Amino acid sequence: MDSGSVVAAAQMAARAAARPAMIGECLAAATPAALRTSLTTGGLAVDPGFWRLRRENAAALGIAADDLDFRELHPGLDLGIYACSHSMGVPSIVGPAAVREHLDQLAAHGIGVWDDGTWVTVMDQYRQQVAELVGGNLVEGDVTWFPNASEALCAVLEGIGGGTLVYTSGHFTTGHYVHHQWAQNCGGTLVEVPVEDDGSVPTERIIAALTPEVRVLSISHALFESGWLQDLPALAAALRERCPEALLLVDAYQTCGTVPIDALALGDHVAIVAAGHKQLRSGTGAGFLYLPRRWHRVLTPKRTGWWNHRAPFSFEKGPVVRAEDGTRFRTGTPTLIAQVMLLGELAALATSAGGSLPAAVSRARAVTSGLVDTLLDACAECGLAVRGDWPSARRGAFVCVEVDDGPRINEALAHAGIRVDFRPRDGDRGWLRVSGNSAGFAYEMQAVIGAIARAR
Repeated sequence: MDSGSVVAAAQMAARAAARPAMIGECLAAATPAALRTSLTTGGLAVDPGFWRLRRENAAALGIAADDLDFRELHPGLDLGIYACSHSMGVPSIVGPAAVREHLDQLAAHGIGVWDDGTWVTVMDQYRQQVAELVGGNLVEGDVTWFPNASEALCAVLEGIGGGTLVYTSGHFTTGHYVHHQWAQNCGGTLVEVPVEDDGSVPTERIIAALTPEVRVLSISHALFESGWLQDLPALAAALRERCPEALLLVDAYQTCGTVPIDALALGDHVAIVAAGHKQLRSGTGAGFLYLPRRWHRVLTPKRTGWWNHRAPFSFEKGPVVRAEDGTRFRTGTPTLIAQVMLLGELAALATSAGGSLPAAVSRARAVTSGLVDTLLDACAECGLAVRGDWPSARRGAFVCVEVDDGPRINEALAHAGIRVDFRPRDGDRGWLRVSGNSAGFAYEMQAVIGAIARAR
């Protein structure tokens, strides 16, 4: 066996030894003593012998010491081979530790957590870090938190009354539902741009749909059923030229953290929505909207709550008085745990590039593009068809491998310690989606494709 196969086999064996979640034991505990024995500290444990094995083979695997240091912040990636970060990212040790500290602050300060426990500071840090993540800032734009991207899409669209909305048929299902509900609510018109059979959408086809009546162009940055990466700069420029008062609404869920986005360069007619549970690895609940400030004056959301008020702690009664910034899109009490988790994961990500978040995202793009190249080469060697014949430069961080018996193969891989996911096209026929991540290695991608070929 070559070095990659040896290390990959060790990783898959580690999956079987993973400790189950402690919550079941905690709920079943009958005494305080039993509860104490159920608690775990310090995050996931990985056999140190396995890490030594990979370090001993690092030269043969082409892995640099810095990359190993970053990977070892993510022990969950070493319980099997994880190739599903396009759907649900595996956190580092930092995010959960940040959450534990956050909860300790609640226990220590009670209601004082808003100030003494830094909850107010956390919300400002969240806004700052997310703005930096998408290439914006808190001068030209603002960040509003949401539990997910669907809520963010709704918050923006409900402030646009009528007109035409253009989107592609390859948008994630949430986009379809939200767009149709918007049209039903306000009498707007939808224009759906079709996707090619290979899962791509020619940029010229989207631009051709931009008429003076268009109020919104809503796109998914990378299409979830193919990985096709939209040309954001070209679309932003075309929208500015053809529909200067329209908004480009970008769902960056699939790309945020692995594909650099320069919100300032795209222009003040571009909004970014995303959330943290994919390549940002922060679990659910950490959604966000980056919106240029000129739109705060244009869009009035329909929903409200006490955090929508310009001064929530003034406890003023009567009609809400909204601020002129991102505050106007909030509703109720913020999801602080999710924000803390994302902040921890962004801190971990930044360490891959000397503490710079933008540099870390650029590094992640280089790493994941290389892993996509590895996947494409491995599929070609194994005779596996991949959806689309375009290069990694036109893809997000994953590929879609065509299979006839997707559910069975997906289940077989899971039992072997490999995680991918399946998206149907026609019954059991469809695509196994396989992704790299910024802490991933080429030998893992080769092992996944080899396993798919054998299972097929």
